[in-house]
Amino acid sequence: MILVAGRGAVYGELWFEEDLPPDAGVDIAVYRQREAPVPDAWTVPFLSIMTDLSGDADAIQGRFGKDCRYKIRRADGKDGLSMECHADPASRLDEFGAFFDAFAREKGIWLADRRWLAAACKAGQLALTSASRGGETLAWHAYLISGRAAWLQYTASCFRNRDNDFRALVGRANRWLHWREMLRFKEMGIVRYDWGGLFEDESVPGNAGINNFKRDFGGREVRTYDCTVPVTLRGRVWLGLRNWRARNLRPAPASVQEAMR
Repeated sequence: MILVAGRGAVYGELWFEEDLPPDAGVDIAVYRQREAPVPDAWTVPFLSIMTDLSGDADAIQGRFGKDCRYKIRRADGKDGLSMECHADPASRLDEFGAFFDAFAREKGIWLADRRWLAAACKAGQLALTSASRGGETLAWHAYLISGRAAWLQYTASCFRNRDNDFRALVGRANRWLHWREMLRFKEMGIVRYDWGGLFEDESVPGNAGINNFKRDFGGREVRTYDCTVPVTLRGRVWLGLRNWRARNLRPAPASVQEAMR
């Protein structure tokens, strides 16, 4: 369980089918990526895509698109890439955060949630990986690990102010890094590689491209649910206040994690 101290309550974040332990010391339980909604919970439906890692490596890659397999082979044989799985993610959080935030500002998306990253790291559920060439980092990924599942929480690439050849290299490095992570996670006994969600509205510019990138790895689309439940009186009061503010003062949050900010 990941403990996150919110502005008015302590959240306990439980992934996939993880249960809330007795005497958890939290005010609010956040069940993320549940197969079915939790009764009497504030629930947000979620569309994602997962790659099954239970087969052998050839079978897994055989489900990839032709172009995807070609780019991974080229990256593997000609691009001189190296992968690093950071055994001590706590010592690399600042480096990852700076890289991701630069990427996020360029793309106009949320900056990295440093509080969540630190909490996931403290719980022993954070994995950081990177791909580089010649000492230059090209891509970073951050994963939530829970049981036999890995969830892609953040991904960032180095595209800024570079020519088309370099941008193509970074694109191949990103695909190659995903594939190498799958192999590493498979060795760890992980069977579910979750891509961290799909955009339901593909009419928004860029959404279809991101979805198609993920689909090119041959995964299966799944519908899951993020569910929030008060555990204490404090949690019940805080959720009521938060939800009232969301309805009356600003747009409702797009996800449970956004509501925890």
